[in-house]
Amino acid sequence: MNTKKIVCFLILLAFSANIVQAGISIVKSNGISVTQTNGIDFIGVDGMRFTGADGFLGIETNGMRFTGADGARFTGADGSTFTGTNGARFTGADGARFTGADGMRFTGADGYRFTGADGTVYRADSIIVTKPTGVSITEIDGARFTGVDGLRFTGADMTLTGADGARFTGADGARFTGADTVVGINSDGAAFSVNSPADFNITGPDGARFTGADVTITGLNGARFTGVDGFRFTGADDGFEEGQSGLQSIDPELAFQLNQAVDDSNINAVIVFHQYPTESDLNDLRNIGIVGGTQFRALPMISVSTTRDNLIAVSHLSRVRSIYGNRTLNLNSDPYFKTTQIQRVSTDKDLQQQNAGMPVSGRNVTVAVLDTGVNSTHNDLAGRVVQNVRLLDTQSAAVGFINPTPVENVINTDLANGHGTFVAGVVAGSGVNSGGKYNGVAPGAKILGLSAGDLSLIHVLSGFDYLLMNKTNYNVRVVNCSFSADTVFDFNDPVNIATKLLTENGINVVFSAGNTGAGNGTLNPYSVAPWVISVGATDANRSLAGFSSRGNFGDSQFAPSLVAPGVNIVSLRSTASQMSALGVAGADAQRLTPAEMPFYTTASGTSFSAPQVAGAIALMLEANPNLSTAEVKDILQRSATPLPSSYHHEVGAGMLNTYAAVLEAAFPNRRTGIFRAVADKDAVSFITSTTQTFNGVVNPNSTVSNEIQVPANVVQTSVHIAWGDMLSLNDLGLKVSDNSGNLLGESNYINLPGLNGRSEEITINKPAAGSLRTAVYNSLGIGNSQSFSGVVETTRVEFGKLNDLDKLTAQNQAVVYESLSRFLMLPEGNKFRADSVVSRADLADALIRAGLAPQYIAANPLYSDVRDLTTRSVVESVQSNPNGKLILDAADGKFYPYSAASKLVSAVAFVKAANLESVAATSNLPLSVADAYLIPTALRGYAAVALQKGWLSLENNKFNPNRAITRIELAQVIVSLK
Repeated sequence: MNTKKIVCFLILLAFSANIVQAGISIVKSNGISVTQTNGIDFIGVDGMRFTGADGFLGIETNGMRFTGADGARFTGADGSTFTGTNGARFTGADGARFTGADGMRFTGADGYRFTGADGTVYRADSIIVTKPTGVSITEIDGARFTGVDGLRFTGADMTLTGADGARFTGADGARFTGADTVVGINSDGAAFSVNSPADFNITGPDGARFTGADVTITGLNGARFTGVDGFRFTGADDGFEEGQSGLQSIDPELAFQLNQAVDDSNINAVIVFHQYPTESDLNDLRNIGIVGGTQFRALPMISVSTTRDNLIAVSHLSRVRSIYGNRTLNLNSDPYFKTTQIQRVSTDKDLQQQNAGMPVSGRNVTVAVLDTGVNSTHNDLAGRVVQNVRLLDTQSAAVGFINPTPVENVINTDLANGHGTFVAGVVAGSGVNSGGKYNGVAPGAKILGLSAGDLSLIHVLSGFDYLLMNKTNYNVRVVNCSFSADTVFDFNDPVNIATKLLTENGINVVFSAGNTGAGNGTLNPYSVAPWVISVGATDANRSLAGFSSRGNFGDSQFAPSLVAPGVNIVSLRSTASQMSALGVAGADAQRLTPAEMPFYTTASGTSFSAPQVAGAIALMLEANPNLSTAEVKDILQRSATPLPSSYHHEVGAGMLNTYAAVLEAAFPNRRTGIFRAVADKDAVSFITSTTQTFNGVVNPNSTVSNEIQVPANVVQTSVHIAWGDMLSLNDLGLKVSDNSGNLLGESNYINLPGLNGRSEEITINKPAAGSLRTAVYNSLGIGNSQSFSGVVETTRVEFGKLNDLDKLTAQNQAVVYESLSRFLMLPEGNKFRADSVVSRADLADALIRAGLAPQYIAANPLYSDVRDLTTRSVVESVQSNPNGKLILDAADGKFYPYSAASKLVSAVAFVKAANLESVAATSNLPLSVADAYLIPTALRGYAAVALQKGWLSLENNKFNPNRAITRIELAQVIVSLK
């Protein structure tokens, strides 16, 4: 039984419990008519989409039915067939030609034999080609393109421009011309360069990955395109303590500088004393050779410029507490924003040079805040609010067709709630009341306050209308919308129409993803539109917040665009009297000092992750005012840090990386996200389907139980109930338990107004196969008999056939499958090649895919042997990690990307990526390790931690630091670290 049949079945159940005396029929083109049948029929209605089982349950129990191929489009595994952006199929392409590709990699299952222009014959398991001027591939059996920026079909021909990735399987031959470099890699990790790479042929390549390529395909009979961002078809199918003495610490950066400095070079430093320095202290400095410096009036410090030897002598003085080097300080923002890399934007020298010597802060960009209002009298917003508008109108006044009547220049439009002022502070607050501690993301940006009061639809639309009429007056380039609605997504919804017009007029629309929790299909419907930017929430540790709304498993549109921190965020308290308007007393006491509380409060929600993205966009647009709305969204998503512990429908592209996004905005050639473009090679697919329905009648103080079945290989099971009609006052709750009575989940929200207000949902990740029990109860214990309908929805994973997994243990097979399902590693052809060695570039790639370092691209290649953008994107990211480079032994300007990654190099990378360096500093190798002498003393702690964590193991009491790690070893670690 497919989903649409199930929907119809549930509708009949709902109709039988909620008798409707008459009904209406809504027919495309023909309008609405009253019928004698029960419920509401939508026939041939375009544009409406429901967010999974949760959505259609709420709808069907309220007596609505959708029919016709042109009617409602359901997402998930409901059997719907999509054309256009969701998929197009072609078969039997005769040929393909690629020009100007940045990089290509062939990974055949059984190796390659290829011939250079000089006639030399080579064999390799995989081949990497950089900067070929031309590529021809013939007789392609299949093609798959992911994340394509633009493609155009004209008849049977195709032109693909700016492709993020392409994959071809079963090609008979490939010819390359004008290549800069050709490298062959074998399964033992040995890499070799090809002589005369400018012109060579490959026979029988099983797979090819292309990045940044321009592509022409002629005679196109077969290709498959997925996740296409945009295309056009023409004629095709588509931290002073008393009593202390002596040096307590030294600045690590200063220590490095001292280590590198020559004897006669001067170093700027600050000498910190345990107490305010006396004349005796000054004489001590003179005796050393430091005859002057800057003595602060109150602080127990003196800044000096002196030699390395003098500073070393100072460090031996008993009254000196610490020595710190002079440095450029970062502009501060809420430390909970640290995961977004915002602290790196203001100090980046390339950005400053590009920006007339000024740090990028959002200058000349105005962000509109459409919310409860803004209190422009708050000190942190002084001089930032260019206009503050109360949105009013003359609704229902019979005085003719009157325009909305917004009231401008209102000092404080946020008298009651404080939500909008909090949001405005996240975007552009100066942090003046906290000494800069709680800056907004873009403190140089301006704010246009739009107070929609109670956020009625009319007032919201009035706000959008005001923006469209006044955007040029204030240079509004972004609008933040931290509000939602309990409805379905409909392209024809007036909010969606308005946001489409705004984006077409160059205004980036940012929506919070919603706070309705872990169930599938809970996403804010206004954030579903493909032209807006939808933002979910994480905690400070990058874990998905429990309240953050999810989209639908397997649906690329019903998902947040990306996520940002949204738990216990600090921002502005609108007025000191609003002591509990937003914040939770415990959270305020945890994060704020008593002196800060009158000005700031804490709050959690996607409402406060969204304005971080709005602020990031302001920074991007200061760096490059010419960015289109589509380019802004593309950069934000490609530059995001992967969060593989969650799925795409939960976190979208991953964690906001403000730094990388601003860099690419300013310098388009520093393109991030290229590693994402590599196709998944059909290694994994997720299939969502409705596997069971149930129903019952609940009386006050009673419970109705049902047994449900969970199939094998299920990634997620969602249990939904809904009841109606929409006016029902009964409030039901739902529990799910295992056979031993252990509670796996409970959902018991109060009834809410709106279409889906009478529903509950529980989502269980990775449930064991077998039976579970549901319990539906009347949570109020009052009311009357209430019928309900239920649906069980499961998402299972299917893996492509890999021919070499049979020899692995069941445990290692599970590791392989987990690494594939989280896209941490990719197969090589139709094999995983568990015993093949891992190259240093592949190690870097896995670390980035696991989200263990944020993306970064330097202005120029950091290593002379890593010049193609695909490899640079992962290598330079791990080597520019904020906490220090992850792969330590790159030296002499070379990274050696195709050399094998050794156990010791890998151990250090794993420990640093897991932020366990402090543990490594105090860890010792077991005395039984026979070859400990082969490990440098400074690195033994890293090896010890890797052994303690089970990431790597001893072999006959030896660590074997120089042995290359294998793909299965890497998979085991990456799965545990993600």
